[in-house]
This record gives sequence, C-alpha cells and structure tokens, in this order.
Amino acid sequence: MSVLYQTTGIVLSRRDHKEVDRWYSVFTPDRGKVEFLARGGHKPLAKLTPHLESVAVVDLLLVYGRYYQTVAGVDRVRAYESVRNNLSRQVLAQNGMHLVDIGTRADEADPYIYKLIEQWLEFLDQDIVLTSERAGFLLGGFALKLLGLVGYHPELRKCLGCRLQIGAGQYRWHGLRGGVVCSACTEGDQQQWFSARPMADEALKLVRFALSEGFDAQLRPHLSGGDLTGFHEAVESLMISHFPTIPASSLRGACRVC
Repeated sequence: MSVLYQTTGIVLSRRDHKEVDRWYSVFTPDRGKVEFLARGGHKPLAKLTPHLESVAVVDLLLVYGRYYQTVAGVDRVRAYESVRNNLSRQVLAQNGMHLVDIGTRADEADPYIYKLIEQWLEFLDQDIVLTSERAGFLLGGFALKLLGLVGYHPELRKCLGCRLQIGAGQYRWHGLRGGVVCSACTEGDQQQWFSARPMADEALKLVRFALSEGFDAQLRPHLSGGDLTGFHEAVESLMISHFPTIPASSLRGACRVC
C-alpha cells in the first residue's frame, strides 16, 4: 500500500529517466537525502517539475510506492534569486549540491549537513563577485566541512602515527589516512606511509582556515598559485579516498566558469 508524506528539502540534482520521466534528489533535515521519481517530469508542460529545476528550498508531497518514491506535489519556498541570476554563483551553488549528492547516502538523516547547505546558499545569495581562484577555494572549504560532517574530519595538527604535534615543514600529507604524518614516522616506516606526499606549510594553513572559518571569512585570505594548488590537492585526495562516488571533475575545473 502506498504511503503519502510531506517534507521540506533543498534540491541537489536531477537526471532524466526513460523518455519523459525524471529522477530528483533533495536533502531534507528530517530524512537526509531523498530520491524520487517525477512521472512526466521531462515533458515541456510538466506542472510540478519547474519548481525543482534549480537550487531551491521546496515543500514536497511524496508517495512511497512498492519500489520507489514519486512526487505528488511541490511548492517552492525559497528560490535564492541572486544565485539564480548570476552564472558564476549559480555554478558554484550547483557544484556544492553535487558534492552533497555524491558524498552522502540516501535516507540517512543529518540536520547538520542540511544546515551547512543552508549556510552555503545563503552566503552565495549575497551580492559578491568571485574570481575562479576564490570560487575554487570556497568550494574546497565547503567540501572540507562536508567531509567533517560525514565522518572524515582530517587531522591537521597531530601526527596520524605518533600523535605528537607536528612542526613546520616536518610532515607529509596522507589523503587515505586523512591528515598529516610527521617526518619521523614516514622515515621510520616507509612501507606504511609510502603514499604520503609533500605539503607546504602555507597550503596546510589554507586547509585549516577553510575547515574552521565561515564562508564570509574565506573571502579574506590571499591565494597564491602554489599554495592554492597544494590546498586543492589535499582536499581532492580526501574526496577521492572517502566519498562514495569520485567527483567527475576537479574543484578548480568545476569553477572555471566563475
């Protein structure tokens, strides 16, 4: 028997299904990521799906069927007009939603992730101008915060091996283990830490700053080319190692239109 229920969520993604249907993914505060089918959603005159075509907060009426959920009603609550009317911020918002979509599993409630998404969209809904470098840094900061919430908070101050405080220039980065390992440990057991990679102090500072500070504060740091490259390599190594699905493009590549 079908079960009807209501929920509120933020639209993450869509994909076409067969000739006229569409699958949608939204993140809700009470149910986590919810995936459902919109029958006829690909038709030009579809009544419900126009409310789901861009990043927005929506009220949903969903039906549990035998094999999957379908949408029976949609009402857009907030559209984030400044995001929708600015291409660079729209791309950045959609890339953030893509990271949530590939970095989370369905039906695992997490109100903290929902709050992070809200903060991200509220920040992007401001009248701000972003370079591609700044956009890539912001997207990396969003990814770091998301990784922390899904259980992969990186260790940035103590060695993953001996647990002692690391010193400047005396460590390497290990994406699979999730953080920094001191030079003494890497030299003492090269087989265990063979995949650890060099990392500059300034790149590590950017990772620490992006993880701990709000998005408004992330507009302030100076971003040099080499430090930013090290920052992206560290964040992307965490995503590749720990996300259920590997992103299709790099953080920098995703923001080139910005």
